[in-house]
Amino acid sequence: MVVQSSSVGLTDTLTTDKKYLASNDSALLPLTVFQLNQHLPISQYWQAGRSDRWSAFQQAYKVSSQPKDMANISVQRCEQGKTWQLGNGDLSIQALTGWSKIDSPSVWDCTVAIDASLPIRVLKYNAADPLKSTPATAQTLTSSSQLPTHQANMPQARLILNADTHQRIWQMWTLLCPVEIPEQPRPFRNVTWLGHSTSQITNDVINHQTINEMITYDDKMPEATLFLNAAVDTTNMTP
Repeated sequence: MVVQSSSVGLTDTLTTDKKYLASNDSALLPLTVFQLNQHLPISQYWQAGRSDRWSAFQQAYKVSSQPKDMANISVQRCEQGKTWQLGNGDLSIQALTGWSKIDSPSVWDCTVAIDASLPIRVLKYNAADPLKSTPATAQTLTSSSQLPTHQANMPQARLILNADTHQRIWQMWTLLCPVEIPEQPRPFRNVTWLGHSTSQITNDVINHQTINEMITYDDKMPEATLFLNAAVDTTNMTP
């Protein structure tokens, strides 16, 4: 589980009073994770920003609510370079951005890449009837959608889940990470970008990540794609 807290909640004064825990948004997401952990087997919890506050929130919640046999869950920072992988290698998660050691919320946002050996489908959740959730509308970047022949049968898929809120995130990524397109064939048949249309993603990122499909919450394209040809594909989300 990955939690992206608001920058305001990560920078205000830490208080573990019972009333604060019940009403303050900065404590809501971490405590939601704590409650879910009592019903779901959460093995990893990553939090963008000040994850050092988690232990204090967790202890205060246990004292104030007096739960019985509540299991603890440790938190780790969601920051660039962090990875998690299944034992068989079929699924892995990698953090592409997030620099919590820099004292600025503008570079704390954590974008994660989900890599799978099987196809990934993105659905629009139907709260009234989850089984009737429909596929999300994907927009194909035609400039990068054609795969070389020797890659046509590659089943690997990558989903990049982006939550950037400031342009410094991808400026930092460009400064610290290589922007040249690698000469070797890309390891994924399909690379899907899932995020919001106001993202500060750059053309360098699109090219380096070999993104060939985009899905946004409002079905609009980020500004960086205005110079690319895009086509809407409503029949095949992430093959």
